[in-house]
Parts: sequence; C-alpha cells; structure tokens
Amino acid sequence: MLVLGYFTGSDASRASALSAPVNVVSMDVITVAADGNLSGSLPTDLLASLSAMGKVSYACISNFGVTDFDPAIAHGAIVTNRARTIANIVALSKTPHLEGINLDFEGLYVNDRDAYSSFVADLATQLHGSGTKLILSIPAKSVDDPSNDWSWPYDYAALGKSADFLQVMTYDEHVPSQPAGPVAGIDWMQASLKFAASQVSPSKLLSGLPAYGYVWNLTRGGGDTVAWKDFQSYVAATGQISQWDPTSQSAWVKYTGTDGSQLQMWFETPMGIQAKVSVVQRMNLAGLSVWALGMEDSAFWNAVRAGK
Repeated sequence: MLVLGYFTGSDASRASALSAPVNVVSMDVITVAADGNLSGSLPTDLLASLSAMGKVSYACISNFGVTDFDPAIAHGAIVTNRARTIANIVALSKTPHLEGINLDFEGLYVNDRDAYSSFVADLATQLHGSGTKLILSIPAKSVDDPSNDWSWPYDYAALGKSADFLQVMTYDEHVPSQPAGPVAGIDWMQASLKFAASQVSPSKLLSGLPAYGYVWNLTRGGGDTVAWKDFQSYVAATGQISQWDPTSQSAWVKYTGTDGSQLQMWFETPMGIQAKVSVVQRMNLAGLSVWALGMEDSAFWNAVRAGK
C-alpha cells in the first residue's frame, strides 16, 4: 500500500517525513505562475535522505496565489503558456532523487475542464518518456455535476488515462466558509471513492486523510484549523466532553468562547482514522495520502497501521 505524506516546508514537517511510516513524500513547496514559470525550491538534502531510506519523493506543484488557489494562474499555465509550463515541469522532474511530479491545481475555471485533461495528457507523455511518474490531486465528488464549479473541471476518466495515480482529496467535506460538519465523513468518503473507482482503476487511486480539523465560529462565521496533535489539549481546554457522530465516524465538541461566541470543532479520532483506512483496503485502492506531515503524532500512525 502506498502511504503518501505531504511535506510543507516546516521543521515539524521535515521531521515527520523522515520518521513517519510513509513510503512516498510529496514536496508541496513549488508554485506555478500564469506565465508558466515555477517558484520555490526543492530541499535537495531531504530528497537525498529520503532516497537513502528507501522512500520516494514527488515535487508537488500548485496554482496557489496570494491567498488561495487561483483559477487565473492555472488558466495561464495550462492554456496561454502551456508549452512553457510543461517544459519547466519536465526540467524540474530531472532533479536527483525525484520519482515524479504531483500536480495540485485547484479551483480551475469550469470551462478549463477539457484544457486541463489535454494539458495532463501532454505532460504525462513527456514525463513518462523519461521514466517519471505523475500524480494528480483532485477534489472528491460522488457525481460528475456540471453545476458544481469546484469539482466539474476534473474529468476523472480522462485524467486517469494519463496519470499514474489520482490523489482523491477526501477531506474538506466541510470548511469554515460553510456550515459546520465533518471534515472527512466516512459516508462521504465512500461515496466519493465509489464514483472515482467507477471512472478509474482502483489501483490508481489514493484516498486522502486529514491530520487536522476545523473550529467553526457559529456566531460570527469563519473558523480556524487545528492540527491532529493538538486535538486533545484543545478539547480539554473547552471544558466539554466531545461527542461521536457514527454516520461520519468523526467527533465534535461545542462550547462557548471567551467572547461569548458559540464555537464547534469537528475532528478525527484514532477509531475514525482506522475505519477510514479500512475503506482503502476493502476497495483495493493503491493507498492513502495524508495532509499534512507535521500535523500528526504517533497516535495517528498507530490508527493507520490498525486500519491496514
């Protein structure tokens, strides 16, 4: 089973990449610009260390802009300056100790669905020509709905013909800009993976696990991220007892903040992680992915092992 973890550049993330029971590390430190140029640098010392340990590494490239994923950046990179973008990615792929490329292009324009599939096909052909692999990070969905502007741009069947693996982001089911709810409910996860497996061979699919949760401010709106390793201390500080939601196999706690706001945190537990890893086994998927290294602790990995 592939166990992929995302390295984000922090010291904690580096330590986890080296010590956690992952066999694939995706380096999420590179961004693309609308003109096709890449920014950021790969940690060559970490690449070498991981290789010596028998772990393989991917360079993750995103269209993250100033504050969020930017559809205009992606459009420029995959349409207007397509040839330059591909050339730059292929050049990056030749970095020593790199197994492949992981594209994380999110929030694409709805009309760029076919353009993205075509871009991926051309990129994959060039990468595969030099023995380099391609992983695509794609939003989870249980139906191909043209009215869903977040997930529609990703044609699973077409992308699956080109890429080596599709990393289905079965997390962020609910985010702070929406009503409170589980971050990765097992019911939602299974429906998403069932659809993905109807479009692409299960042997190409990775299911995402979140090593984080969210706190919603039910009074004022918005919210914050809480890392897995901080869950227990956070819950203890609320003075409340957390509740279990059997449908989503997730936990939550509701409490009153110091300013009087009503707050609610949804988070993962060892029991929930174990159950969600078991889904990967039952469906014969290629493996799982974790966002993000450095947010978890040994209890997280113990739950992953138990699920396997």
